[in-house]
Amino acid sequence: MPEVSIIVPVYNRASSICFCLESLNAMHYRDFEVIVVDDGSSDDTPRICQEFCNSHSQFRYIQQNNGGVSSARNLGMSKAHGTWITFVDSDDAVRSEHLDIVQMEENVEIDWLIESFTNLYKKQTIQDAVTMKPLSYERFETFSPVKYFFTTFTQTDTPMFSVCGKFYKRENCINYQIRFREDIHLGEDQIFNLDYLHHVKRLVHYPMMYTYIQFDRFIDGKGKRLSSKILPLEEYYHVILNNYNAFRTFDKQAEECNIAYSVNNLVNDMVTLTLVNYSRHKHAKILRTGELLAFIKNKVKPLFQTVLPYKNSIKDHHIAVIYSLIVSNHCQLAIVFCRLYSWAVALYLHVNRLFGR
Repeated sequence: MPEVSIIVPVYNRASSICFCLESLNAMHYRDFEVIVVDDGSSDDTPRICQEFCNSHSQFRYIQQNNGGVSSARNLGMSKAHGTWITFVDSDDAVRSEHLDIVQMEENVEIDWLIESFTNLYKKQTIQDAVTMKPLSYERFETFSPVKYFFTTFTQTDTPMFSVCGKFYKRENCINYQIRFREDIHLGEDQIFNLDYLHHVKRLVHYPMMYTYIQFDRFIDGKGKRLSSKILPLEEYYHVILNNYNAFRTFDKQAEECNIAYSVNNLVNDMVTLTLVNYSRHKHAKILRTGELLAFIKNKVKPLFQTVLPYKNSIKDHHIAVIYSLIVSNHCQLAIVFCRLYSWAVALYLHVNRLFGR
């Protein structure tokens, strides 16, 4: 049996999947299998994946009808044989050292093994990942994983929400029936991580092993990043609320260190993913006249008022201003600020991409 099962869900990624698979094949540590789950692609992805897997014995190709990324990941988990399970997105890549920490920890009883990300922009290459982020084997180990997760962990470059760059014991996933939620289309990674965290006794973290490479680039062909899609207002609301409630289940174990992060996450997601998203001209026209204002007054305002005692947890000043306007019933003005915030973020991202930062 392989030590690591790497699950790669793919949907219409003909422009990036070969690069992703080549990077996996170039890893130093060889005790792994790669399970490529094609989620009903309609471009040239199936041919590319099949040809690659047929010529590389450690790679397997599975095809299913389109059911979403959670469904594809769950199928991959059901077919995995490794001691560890990890995930790589089909438009990302890894450095050759990606599995080094697994090899180093082979004889240690650990429940969760975590490393970090390198983020590259459109004009950058994989070589930039090597030169930009020197690797360090600095190691943190804890038998109080929940408290660590909401304190020391949040001060590092490792993203909490993503399942990429994290290694999960397959036995734990089976024993505690930990799977991805297939009924939601946002925040499923975060809920999966929180479900898993409930059953972690020993966590090891390499915060400066930046071996997972995430590309911030446009996708050619039919595939789109999740961030480019727009969900119904109610779906945003319920997913964000579900995530917040999942965070708050750790109040006792985390000695309430989780509350500040939870509240900040709740307010930021509600503002940036929902209100700012729907304040953009191309998305605002999806709604009926007054629908966004009614949503803020009837749903967002009551929710925001419940976390009023923790308002100082909101780190972004611009988000804090929008939050304050909503809880003080200046909802129409809050929408104006959301539009201004949207324009500012768009300009910032454009400048960064333009100069390859």
